[in-house]
Amino acid sequence: MDQGKAELNRGDHGSNTKRALQLLKKKENQLQVFDLAFPFRDSVISLIGITDCNPERNLGDYQNMGYFLLNEKKQKAVVIDPGLREAGWIRDLLGIQKCDVIFSHFHLDHWIGYEAFSNGHIFASSLCKTVLTKMVGAERTGKSIFVEGRLNDYHRRPLPLRAVNDAERLLPFRESIDTVTELHPYINSDFGLEFFELPYGQTEGTLYGLLKAAGLKILFASDLFVMVNNRIMVEPHYSFKPDIMVISDIIIMLRAILGKSLPIHIDEITSNYMKEIACPDLLAMGHGVFEFSKYRLELEHLLQELEELLRITKEHII
Repeated sequence: MDQGKAELNRGDHGSNTKRALQLLKKKENQLQVFDLAFPFRDSVISLIGITDCNPERNLGDYQNMGYFLLNEKKQKAVVIDPGLREAGWIRDLLGIQKCDVIFSHFHLDHWIGYEAFSNGHIFASSLCKTVLTKMVGAERTGKSIFVEGRLNDYHRRPLPLRAVNDAERLLPFRESIDTVTELHPYINSDFGLEFFELPYGQTEGTLYGLLKAAGLKILFASDLFVMVNNRIMVEPHYSFKPDIMVISDIIIMLRAILGKSLPIHIDEITSNYMKEIACPDLLAMGHGVFEFSKYRLELEHLLQELEELLRITKEHII
């Protein structure tokens, strides 16, 4: 990503953000930090992605990348998927006083660090809000959302006990959550940012985000795919839909991102969003940032594999 980042960077971080990044990138902090700066209107936007690599502090195999959008000139900020358990010191270094917080979906690794930003406004889909506040579906009550140390929503790897204890303490959610849908998207004019719900993806109730600035298009696509051992893979979750429907949903999203025709009939609003997300410059995923052009062939291959799996399942499994 670093090589391409030089081409994508079209601006310079503000002085405070520069100082913060120097500190965040210090080896002893054990953070993986991605940063990008680009002009927007009369300001500069800083996009910072942070993964906590400290094995005594993070979420283990489930540690995500939390995203921070900063407009230093206007002193505005947006935090996307704050899955950093101890984020207070990161908030202070970045100089975030108040911000909007967006949960892309209800999985614990995408919201567990929200406490550091709880004085701001929280936004999520209706389903995500219901799961976190009413404790339905996969995330029922406290520790019962875990089976043998694993999230029971078809996660396959162990989760640190500290995160289990966090979940028991934080759930059910007590903070106010504003609902985002296709008809009522989240729009932030200070960043050229829009988040909206689409009925397709790895997890039901997923929000996707689109940022357009300086000729740059960034798609926040949650956990549609992940990188494991340098290979792009999917980790579908079946909380509310049968397996075959979730695979079909992932296929639809991959086709849309690749700019291909869709095998379904969809309403005009959804169709417009699907066209808008095609061929972004950057894919800001739940667990890392990818340049679309560099990974396009791998995404094409993944799509072919999933479509073949779907065909075999439909034709040969009774």
